[in-house]
Amino acid sequence: MKNTQSLKLNRDFRRVYRGKNTAGGYTVVYVSKNRYGFNRLGLTVSKSFGKATARNRIKRLMRESYRLMENNIRTGYDLIIVARHRAAGKTQAQIQKDISFVLKSMDLIETAAERNKNENNTDSID
Repeated sequence: MKNTQSLKLNRDFRRVYRGKNTAGGYTVVYVSKNRYGFNRLGLTVSKSFGKATARNRIKRLMRESYRLMENNIRTGYDLIIVARHRAAGKTQAQIQKDISFVLKSMDLIETAAERNKNENNTDSID
């Protein structure tokens, strides 16, 4: 993930959990604005989800889904994606569709026109 770093510190997770959240069918996404020019991503799967292999698999699916959408997501946010129990056994495409739906409802997905406008603004600055 080229424009995203990992959220690792407990205090950062607690701050983001106090922010805005939206639930989808398989995931819950928490978002908080950060002071950086890039996004930070945290993934959470409860121990009650299953054994470590099941938890790691769902984290890999969520990370890949985010990576595929990364270029369309607005920058400057901390995001935490929490897997719900319903996500067990779902495919990567289903997880990605759910995360995309939640991010669109939070207005974090840039349209092609907005991306082009932002790219043109940064080109003129150079």
